[in-house]
Amino acid sequence: MLIIILIITVIIFILMGISFALVSNNATISGTNVAEAVVSPVQKFFSSIGSSVGGFFEFVGDMRGYKEENLQLKDEVEKQAQQIRELESYKQENQRLRSLLELKDNNADKDMVGCEIIAKDPGNWFDVFTIDKGKNYNIKKDDVVVTNNGLVGRITEVGSNWAKVVAIIDTDSSVGAQVTRTQDIAIVDGDMSLADSGRCKLSSVTNGTSLVVGDEVETSGLGGIYPKGILIGTVSEIKSDATGYTQYAIIDTAVDFERIREVLVIRMADEEPEE
Repeated sequence: MLIIILIITVIIFILMGISFALVSNNATISGTNVAEAVVSPVQKFFSSIGSSVGGFFEFVGDMRGYKEENLQLKDEVEKQAQQIRELESYKQENQRLRSLLELKDNNADKDMVGCEIIAKDPGNWFDVFTIDKGKNYNIKKDDVVVTNNGLVGRITEVGSNWAKVVAIIDTDSSVGAQVTRTQDIAIVDGDMSLADSGRCKLSSVTNGTSLVVGDEVETSGLGGIYPKGILIGTVSEIKSDATGYTQYAIIDTAVDFERIREVLVIRMADEEPEE
């Protein structure tokens, strides 16, 4: 700060010296003109400094205003983005619910009730999960669970207002199945090595079966739980076991077990008591 003051003082004296030199070269200048000649450069110098300092602070003030405006615009953009995300979520939920409603309408002969998933076991895949309806909606053990895409699994436990579902990709699951194209009978099992990828295994397929990649697999109606004709998935790989006598296939399930949110429960009719 001291150095700046010294520099300014030196500049003032230099300007004053220049002014006196100009006066001495022009003897006709009056006393007033002499004073003006001496003071004017100094005034101009400080006026220039004052204008620069004022302009600087005006610039700083403008920058603060721009910063506040920018923050407000960012906040507004984030709010708009959040609204767009919410609208897209509602749109997807609406599409899923419409698809389930369409499935229910197309199967008027079946007693179906829509349910929302409220809990699941740890992990990315919905192999065991809980829905928001139970005995209060007449849901029973072994009722079948589906989506508009295909078979999900079955009810294994029922509470007053909840029920637990075991999906077909779970290792405890086994479904009587058939190849849609050939009507060959097989079994779809959950497999530990495949569950982490949301797939399952088609087993008990003899080498005489003309199974091909892309074949659709559906429920056979055998086994007493799953009704016939519900899509399970498509064949993605065909392999032979260690003996070479039996084939098995890897099934890409029709249902995306990583992203299901709502399901339909097919409430199976109570069996008539034997007389």
